Amino acid sequence: MSRLKDKYESLRPLIVWLGLAELVWISYWLLRTGDTTPGYTTTVVAWIVAMLGWLALAIYVGRRGFFLEHTRWLSNLVGAVMVVTFAIVVFGAVPAAREGLASAATATTDRELASIHILRLLALGTIIKYLQRQLPLHFLILGSLPDFLFAVSAVVVTFLVGNAFLGQEFLFAWHSIGFLVFFGPGISMFFSVPSPFRIHHGVPDASIAFRFPMFLAPNFTVPLFMLAHAFALVKLTVGG
Repeated sequence: MSRLKDKYESLRPLIVWLGLAELVWISYWLLRTGDTTPGYTTTVVAWIVAMLGWLALAIYVGRRGFFLEHTRWLSNLVGAVMVVTFAIVVFGAVPAAREGLASAATATTDRELASIHILRLLALGTIIKYLQRQLPLHFLILGSLPDFLFAVSAVVVTFLVGNAFLGQEFLFAWHSIGFLVFFGPGISMFFSVPSPFRIHHGVPDASIAFRFPMFLAPNFTVPLFMLAHAFALVKLTVGG
């Protein structure tokens, strides 16, 4: 019974389902085009399986303290680097995958590509944690607020996309900014834990970001949002 309860607690947090929702959303973009080749479809399925495997592994090792114990080695960046790099290698190395990716991106509307980032409104949770004195001010300023404000802009962009004022150049800049916004929390979470970037020794610190379930943000949900931006940039560069 205790084992079943433990598994339930591993899957219960909203952030787990947020990550799965992102994965389903992006997978739908990748697989819905009718001109995909077997090689491309196989690549996408392999990527999906790899992402699910990484989610399971991250939950397993993270709940046992891996990310918190290895903050000196910038442990919370492992997932971001691995997920983004893996996608670049997988979809970049196979010609059929590159062509299928470009086709899928072109077939995806600008409104769809913007709307996924409305999910980032859940950054409100980290703002609440700051108000509860569970996160430091530097994380709020560099991480939570920019991410939440970008999510608010996603609501506006989703509603107005197609308007003359929201042309391709605007969308390219908007998606680029959305990608870069993640560098704020990605760096600032190391400011108050043992790491090469530590500059704050007070309380509260950012250690909660390395505990379950919050470590899933930098190790799973954020990298998927970054890939969604990259997918949009592919469309804007290749498909127009």
